Amino acid sequence: MGLVVRQSFKSTLVTYVGVALGALNLLYFFPRYLNPELIGIRELLLGVALSLSIFTQLGLQSAMSRFFPYFQDEQRQHNGFLLFSLGVGAVGFLIFGGLFWFLRDFWQSLFAANSPEANRYWWMILPLTALIMLQNILEIWARLHLRIVVNALLREILLRAGLTVLTLAYGHGYLGWDAFLWGICGTYAALVVLLARYLHLMGVLYLDPSRIRVRRALRPLMIRYSLWMIIGGAGVVIAERIDGLMLAWLTGLAATGIYSLSFFVGTIIEMPRRSVSQIAGTLITHAWKSKDYATLAKLHAQAALNQMLIGGMLLVLVWTHVEALFDLMPNGDIYKAGKWVVLWIGLARWFDMSNGLNSEIILNSPYYRFNLASILFLGLVSFGANYLMIPRYGLTGAAAGSTLSILLFNGLKGGFLWFKLRIQPFGRSTLGALALLAGVYGLGSMLQWLTPPTNESPWLILGSVVWQSSLMVGLFVVVLHRTRLSPEIRQGLEQALDQIRSMTGSPSQKPK
Repeated sequence: MGLVVRQSFKSTLVTYVGVALGALNLLYFFPRYLNPELIGIRELLLGVALSLSIFTQLGLQSAMSRFFPYFQDEQRQHNGFLLFSLGVGAVGFLIFGGLFWFLRDFWQSLFAANSPEANRYWWMILPLTALIMLQNILEIWARLHLRIVVNALLREILLRAGLTVLTLAYGHGYLGWDAFLWGICGTYAALVVLLARYLHLMGVLYLDPSRIRVRRALRPLMIRYSLWMIIGGAGVVIAERIDGLMLAWLTGLAATGIYSLSFFVGTIIEMPRRSVSQIAGTLITHAWKSKDYATLAKLHAQAALNQMLIGGMLLVLVWTHVEALFDLMPNGDIYKAGKWVVLWIGLARWFDMSNGLNSEIILNSPYYRFNLASILFLGLVSFGANYLMIPRYGLTGAAAGSTLSILLFNGLKGGFLWFKLRIQPFGRSTLGALALLAGVYGLGSMLQWLTPPTNESPWLILGSVVWQSSLMVGLFVVVLHRTRLSPEIRQGLEQALDQIRSMTGSPSQKPK
């Protein structure tokens, strides 16, 4: 777990720098320089490309992690597994990309009534899909070598910095809208080139076709697994992307643009989970291979508790200051319509984090079919819920429908792991974590009551958010440092304090 913590900590720091840059884009530059319809066009095109890329990978997003131990051989360049995976991705792109292009008139007809402007830019989807697919394969390859920090640097910072430059150039009249969209493709292309260069410098960019060797006994297993992954990919697309796509279909691009900004705020809390799951997935694969169920249970419980605490703290901070967030945003009165989206999506992501590594454990196990079948079922539930709720409740209906599918999905996964392995991530520390989060939220609510909002300047609003958040975070940190609620977080805090003491010359003291 030490390697997980170190790599995850570094990656989380990078990720939150990227989140800050992304927040600057989505909460300041976008509402200032782009109208909701233009934001909606970008969101729709990227959403379709991201969804299509899941299919074009033909299950590689999970198959690479699951089968890498069977190819692992440094002397033989891991039996050409990287080039083999790239070849599979190319075949998948030809199949699903070609099918998508053949049916383009059908897809465009769905958006013709409420989002006709998006159809002018349908040409962008296939090149974006190919670049996202390559990015994912190369990132997984780096992750399999337990390297995720540079991945995060490129994905979280490069892409967002490029988007900042493009938005400013568009806002000041240096670029037209078509050039802006081409620039987005260009940033993804730059990311792929830099990822390949990084792997080359690591000495693991193995592209020798003579090294490819897939054992005969593995072939049927890989084919069956990949077919299930494609089915599961359909569920992921429906469960994770359907809300934004259906908003564009049923209401229009303006609603999609507003929803995307509020959705981003709600998903900020899950950033720590992304880093943990990237590394833990590789360790879980090895634990399953050696049937080390004790390690699985330990990883599951540690991840659940720590993600519940960190994600919950972020959710409390976001929801406590959500009104101030919209007050600080340019044209915030327009985007305030997505306020309840923030709460629904935030609660859903926090609940998902609090359930530990159930998806990673099941997907890397002999029982992966259960996860895929259930996510397909729940994706259909999400589609149905969104179809019924969006026309009636608009943005909030889309968020509530997606939240319902996530809650049901986690309940099914948790019950399945208990039935099969008798492992579950909760314990007495869970109650302590919930009590701590409730106390922090109570403090935040009291501070809000003591300092009611007024028509203050943006700097005064920001200052109020900073000092209130500082007190809330201070309470959270002190309790975790003085108790044994989370040994991992406590250890991390103590290490940070030791570094501060070493710089100031103060003697080191360990908490009792």
